[in-house]
Amino acid sequence: MKKDAMSRRGFVTSLAALGMATVGLAGCAPKETSSPAADPALSSTGGSLPQKWDMEADVVILGGGGAGVAAACTAKEAGASVLVLEKANVIGGDTALSGQSMLGPWPEQQKAVAGIDDSIEEYIADMKNSYKWGAFAEQGREFPAEYPFTQLQCDLTPDMMEWTSDVIGVGWAPSGTADDPVTEGVLPQPTWDTKNCRTWMAMNPENSVMTAFGAACDSMGVDIRLRTEADRLIVDSGGRVVGVYAYDENDELIAVKAAKAVVVATGSFSGNRGMMERYLPITKGIQGGGCYGVTGDGMRMIRAIGGSLSEMDLGVHWYPFEAGTNSGQFSTTLILFGGSEGKVPGSQQPGIMLNYDGERFVSESNGYHLIGRATAQQPCQEAWYVFDSHPGVPDLILHAIPYNNRVVQADTVEELCTILRLPADTVKEQIAAYNASIEAGSDEAFGKLLDGCAPIDQGPFYALNIRPRPYATYGGVDTDLEARVLDAQGQVIPGLYAAGIVTGSYAAREGFYYNGGLAQALIFGRLAGKNAAADEAWEEAQPTGAESERQDVMTVVSCTDCHGDNRAPGEPNYHNF
Repeated sequence: MKKDAMSRRGFVTSLAALGMATVGLAGCAPKETSSPAADPALSSTGGSLPQKWDMEADVVILGGGGAGVAAACTAKEAGASVLVLEKANVIGGDTALSGQSMLGPWPEQQKAVAGIDDSIEEYIADMKNSYKWGAFAEQGREFPAEYPFTQLQCDLTPDMMEWTSDVIGVGWAPSGTADDPVTEGVLPQPTWDTKNCRTWMAMNPENSVMTAFGAACDSMGVDIRLRTEADRLIVDSGGRVVGVYAYDENDELIAVKAAKAVVVATGSFSGNRGMMERYLPITKGIQGGGCYGVTGDGMRMIRAIGGSLSEMDLGVHWYPFEAGTNSGQFSTTLILFGGSEGKVPGSQQPGIMLNYDGERFVSESNGYHLIGRATAQQPCQEAWYVFDSHPGVPDLILHAIPYNNRVVQADTVEELCTILRLPADTVKEQIAAYNASIEAGSDEAFGKLLDGCAPIDQGPFYALNIRPRPYATYGGVDTDLEARVLDAQGQVIPGLYAAGIVTGSYAAREGFYYNGGLAQALIFGRLAGKNAAADEAWEEAQPTGAESERQDVMTVVSCTDCHGDNRAPGEPNYHNF
């Protein structure tokens, strides 16, 4: 640790003692000292460089989630020295909490594994059908004539899949075979699938995404600094990003040099309540889902040096249901509305959603995002999922939420309403109307897919409290197709790349329905790492090196416990919490 480094609290206290307001930092002149804390304005205004660097590498990556580790391993393969700064005490980010599913075309493996003939062109043609459920359609915007980022992502999917499988060691397995039925809603969301094996899962804890990347980073010698929070980018007088100021695990300000480039992979802003309420008012009063560390850090750092952000108000993806566990850095979220193979098809759900007025308000087969968003607009921003005791129904739902205490059981509908404080007469009317639609075979009120569903008429009756959580924001940093960050005039900011959901969802930003963040994170993280490593260095780096006094890499082994596995109550989860 650098003895002359100044802590964040000490720096602000010193200014206060001198009668200086912290809002005036940009106008402070540099002090004659070697401490990087002496001139905090350099990162946003450009100018002279720190008199010394505390750490350095060819490529400095901010964030240790999927995009960050993909960039790190790719840059390391290319021969660059790499330093990853992760503010949490584990790597993983939202990738560790994801369903470990990669959506996209992999024609060669689709043919080899399941005998399915597919192509990138067919995949995109089907994906266009998702427009009607996406943010563009909701806002009345036309589907665009061009979608270069989505096209590039699909084009690069096979290479990413082969690299992560053969080099990194991710254990991808296809969903479905050629003989399995493919129906609307086979995924837990409105889908564009007409063919199987377009979703690849990595659910085995031994070779899941972050397990494999953690082992790869370790074997490649990627230097990962945990509990190290990037604060501001450092820009030289020519406008090139040359490093970053960060606070280390002891809250001391350090200067980190990036001889070639900085890659920003800090995630979305769903964990920043102020930004969420400013750009997405629908989320006001609702806790963000996903990784607690996604607070818009990278977006704000990039904006501070003139980088461009756009579509910040485009939207956010929703989980409809969250159950808390003692999982430390990570929120624990369950995707309920996804069905269960062999029991209830993914497009159908046996219960109905009721708000606090006792009324239905959404089609229960819409998929988790649309149900979550609709619930967020109800009184108290929550609702109740009501179902009965038809054979298999309680088992199907309660199995998905084994450690949740927000389930109510009652022998009659009236008793259930008394417990929930819902108007019993209204609830009984809603249930009667729904049961009539079951008998008629058509849900005229909301258009729910009813095939296989039964009336709600067998006690005991259950209600599950639904509290939605937003977790992936659609807007973010603007980049070109090489993952280089752009300024407000559309010009490349030298030495700066961005990848992952910090750039928002490319699919949503190009008119499609959000199709998950994992593929985008790995593909564009890999692209950013490759291009950053190929940049010409402004000055040779003397990397700290993984062999130095580094912090241990705490790898997230698996996050299946966060999605309702068979872990016994009280048993530590895979985060070791």
